[in-house]
Amino acid sequence: MTAMAPLHAAHVAPLGLRRVYILPTRHGLLLLVLLLIILLGAINYDNALAYLLCFLLGGLFLVAMLHTYRNLAGLSVAGTAVAPVVAGEPAVFMLQLASDVARPRYQLRLMQRALKTAVTLDLHSHTGAIALALPTYQRGRLSLQQVRLESTFPLGVLRAWAYFKSPAECIVYPRAAGHLPLPRRANAATATARGSGQGTDDFAELTRYREGDPLRAIHWPAYARQAELMVKRFQGEDDEVALTWDATLALGAVEARIAQLAQWVRTASALGIPYSLVLAPQTFPPGADRAHFARVMTALALYA
Repeated sequence: MTAMAPLHAAHVAPLGLRRVYILPTRHGLLLLVLLLIILLGAINYDNALAYLLCFLLGGLFLVAMLHTYRNLAGLSVAGTAVAPVVAGEPAVFMLQLASDVARPRYQLRLMQRALKTAVTLDLHSHTGAIALALPTYQRGRLSLQQVRLESTFPLGVLRAWAYFKSPAECIVYPRAAGHLPLPRRANAATATARGSGQGTDDFAELTRYREGDPLRAIHWPAYARQAELMVKRFQGEDDEVALTWDATLALGAVEARIAQLAQWVRTASALGIPYSLVLAPQTFPPGADRAHFARVMTALALYA
């Protein structure tokens, strides 16, 4: 029941010399130590082949430095798109990398700096999309913030990296939980018709009994056959659900009350019953479509 958020532009300048950092990796440091040992041996024994090997490996190291830098230089972030998720589910940020030249980029590693979550891709054209999943632990806003782009291509002896900031954020819906019955509200005409036993609606379906359903709506023959309580639903029912913060007062804790409201919203939405929400200072009139669901769940996610 979540809707994809619109694409947010997040254009930044391509990575240049002043924004790309480069240092040897652990293997690179071992190589440098090995080169120093070979050079000392060549000097001590005046061995031409040792000099040749040292300078050959040293030149290879310098060429690798150039290619590692060029693997990141000219890259930029073209955009992001985020869909709301429920707390506990991963928030998937879609990032699009763009290159200023048509040159393949290999072993690009993208990671969120704070959470150390990383993904790797190869970029074979001007643009490429990558999904970065971040864990969610609580409701609210989850910002992508600073992202680190790095690469050890081609030899793994040098690591080049750069940082960029993204304004992308994800709305994390609260978990749905609770045991309180759905607070239904019927209009006067429907209540009078049901009280007098007059059925003005056409039968729609049988659904499982939920706490709070009227006893007169229980389909007893189905219960006798299936050993499970079923309730008759009718088309044209004017029931609606009125959700208020005060209705969850018995639960005490704020997060428990938020979880109960989220449970009611999901239940009413699944049944197609219009529901309203009063969550000071906001009030949402009755609705049952996807847009109404997104507005209400966003309000619950951001409630302080």
